[in-house]
Amino acid sequence: MDALGYLRLVHSMINQAGEYALRAMVHLSRQTTNAPASASDIAVSTKVPQAYLQKILRILTQNELLTAQRGMGGGFMLAKLPSAISVLDVLRACDAGPSRIEHCPLGISGHTELCSLHRLIDQQTAAVELAFASTSIDDLVKDPTGLHPLCDPSQAPSTTVQLGIPSRAPKKDDAV
Repeated sequence: MDALGYLRLVHSMINQAGEYALRAMVHLSRQTTNAPASASDIAVSTKVPQAYLQKILRILTQNELLTAQRGMGGGFMLAKLPSAISVLDVLRACDAGPSRIEHCPLGISGHTELCSLHRLIDQQTAAVELAFASTSIDDLVKDPTGLHPLCDPSQAPSTTVQLGIPSRAPKKDDAV
C-alpha cells in the first residue's frame, strides 16, 4: 500500500465526530488568551456546524478534556495542558478510536485465534492506536514543518493542495 492509501485508511478509522473534536481541541490549544472560547467562535474557526459542535464540546467536557463556563463571557477551555492530552484521548471520548479485532469477526466457532487477514488488520490498527496515543494535541500544534491543522480561516493555504495524483491535460480526442 502506498503512503496515500495508508493515509486514507487511517483517516477512514476516524469518524466525523472524532475529526471535529480534534479540530476543536487544536483550536483551543492555540488560544493566546486565558478567556474561554464560545462554541460559535470555535465552529467558525474549525468549519464545523455549530449545533453538531456543541454536542461534541459537551462530550469532551463530560470526559474532562474541556471545562465549560456558562453565561456572559463563557465558553470552553482545555481542562489540561495540550501536552497532556493525546489524540487517542480525544478520539476515545467521542467513541472514534480505532477498533481492535479481538475475535473472529465472522463468528466462526473454530477460529480461536485470528486468521492471517484479521491478524494483519489488527496489527495495523494497533500501530495506528499507538501513534494516536503517543501524539499529543501539543505535538499537532507544534509541527516542525510549520503547517497547522485547518483551524483558522485566515491561515488557509493560498495554493492548491496536491495529493500526489498525476494530472495531465485533456487531449483533443478525449471523451467528455
